[in-house]
Amino acid sequence: MATHQQEAHPSWLRRTASQLGRDYAYVVPGMFISVFAFAVLLTLFTLGVGTVIIWVGAIILPFTLAIAGAFADLSRVRLRMLGIDFAPVQYQPRQRGVLGTMKTLADPRRWLDLVFEGLIAFPMRLFTFVFAVTWSAIALGGLTFWIWGATLPRGTSLIELILDAMFGGAIPASITGSFWVDAVFNLVLGIIAIVTLPWVMRGLALLDASVTKAALLGGSSGVSNRPGPPRQDAPGSGAAAQPRPRIRTEGTARGQSLSADGWAWIVAGAAAVALLAVTWPVLAAAYEWNVVVSMVLAVAQSAAVVLAVRWAVAAILLDVFTITGSILYVAAAGPLVDLPLPWPVTLLIAHSLIVLLVALRRPWPWSVIAWFGGLVPSGLLLAILDGTDLPGHVMANIIVAASVSGGVAVIGIVIRQLTQSRGALDTERRASAEQTAKRQELEERNRIAQELHDVVAHSMSVIAVQSTTAKYRIEGLDDRAVGEFASIADSSRRALTEMRGLLSLLRTDSDAPLAPQPELADLEALIESTRQSGARIDFTALDSQGEPAQLAAVAASVPSATGLTAYRIVQESLSNAVRHSPGADVHVSVRRETDALSIRVENGLASEALAASPSPGSGMGLVGLRGRAAALGGQVTAGPTATGYLLTARLPLQ
Repeated sequence: MATHQQEAHPSWLRRTASQLGRDYAYVVPGMFISVFAFAVLLTLFTLGVGTVIIWVGAIILPFTLAIAGAFADLSRVRLRMLGIDFAPVQYQPRQRGVLGTMKTLADPRRWLDLVFEGLIAFPMRLFTFVFAVTWSAIALGGLTFWIWGATLPRGTSLIELILDAMFGGAIPASITGSFWVDAVFNLVLGIIAIVTLPWVMRGLALLDASVTKAALLGGSSGVSNRPGPPRQDAPGSGAAAQPRPRIRTEGTARGQSLSADGWAWIVAGAAAVALLAVTWPVLAAAYEWNVVVSMVLAVAQSAAVVLAVRWAVAAILLDVFTITGSILYVAAAGPLVDLPLPWPVTLLIAHSLIVLLVALRRPWPWSVIAWFGGLVPSGLLLAILDGTDLPGHVMANIIVAASVSGGVAVIGIVIRQLTQSRGALDTERRASAEQTAKRQELEERNRIAQELHDVVAHSMSVIAVQSTTAKYRIEGLDDRAVGEFASIADSSRRALTEMRGLLSLLRTDSDAPLAPQPELADLEALIESTRQSGARIDFTALDSQGEPAQLAAVAASVPSATGLTAYRIVQESLSNAVRHSPGADVHVSVRRETDALSIRVENGLASEALAASPSPGSGMGLVGLRGRAAALGGQVTAGPTATGYLLTARLPLQ
């Protein structure tokens, strides 16, 4: 047990160090790439917009979008290096010529690439880079402070300030200001930083990767390259394959290239950061509110903006709390004439943004609740204060706040309704296209079924009737000939029954009842029925040691899909031998190896008496066998030999 633990620790350390290296390789270069992208894209975009009036910008802007797409592809490559796999992102196809270049301006995916690489990636990656460098410097500097710290000019250290604040200066300065106290403090700080460094870097890498995924991957789903079991509709699986037409519409492509949820989180997060950075100093400095109150209101309002993306109830409650706290503070602060506004501008902007997000992502009653929730605190203010003492500009401010946020709610509701209508139209178009494809497929299947009925089924019916009535129409038939005709009649009737099932399957788009599929254990019955046609066949079943064994014992350890494929391979091989080499001896062997099932079918040359008119073949049977075997990871080889023809197959058992 102890040895196992000792071996596990180095393995864990190696994995942690390897992951830390990958996170550093992802986070650190990202900042330099984003700086370059920001400088290039911002310059080109500004130049393109500024010169669009003289048509020069019409050339520069598509070029700018192409460069933004290249930077976005680089970001996607970096995601793959981090171990994140995803489906290809869909862009509108490029067209040749000047007009085709201009049409790239109508691709929303390329504009989103420009917004992310030109505006969002730079501040985000600057933050992750600075945080990573700072944390690494704390770890390295803290661990080595006792070496180089003595060379620094002595002043008030951080630990000295902390101890003085904690103990009110009761500890002598000779102790708090001691170099060794400072060295121990920095050593502890460095140990904490170095221990937590892998998790800090992992968090920074995941933060960058999450935002990049939301912005650049759109609706792409993750994919896996791991091998899986064979599909049920693959050849050899035994399942009936149902045709599924692939319908590609404009709405489908758009759904794969854009991500409303991802961009909603990005926009809400960016707006929350901006509001926090502006609201706190504005309330504390311009409005001269208490610093703590300003901080609490700013943080709560910014959090409400982020929560509005998914948790509307929490966002509305937090928004109402913020507005209520703001107005109660205004009412308790003194005469309202001394205050510029009872509704600060930043709170009005945040409230309107919350209402807009709720309106865009929820049914319209939610946006009405969010809008009305912001008005409740204003009514509370009017109830607290005497209407005669209420300054006119306060009432005007409340009216403006209600009007602006109400207008934003209406805009959000209208946009949501238009988007839903367009989505319903796209869904209807896709459904119509699918119905058209199904109708065309059913018509084609009916045509094939009619041809099979008129040609093949008719011929098989004639064969069945002739072979059944032969003993009555032809005099002097011996018992062997009568038995041969009876076998032909029985085979033709079975073929007709299978043909009727095939025709019923072709003529309907619903699932036909499935007949029991043959298995490996049915090979003996197949060989016996083929012998009735006059073929000389010997069959051998072998175990993993190459010794003769019962077929049932071999088949018991073979999966059903593999057994079905083996049955079809032997069936097709016997059919080919009887058709192309009539009168020849056929040798069939099946061997159960350790990890595979081997099949060998060998026939000699055709009998000279029966080889005058060989039956032609299309070669499609062997193609189908190879497809069945490949679906299971196996292979089939076939070809002529000096003494006849040989087919071998190997089918994996796993």
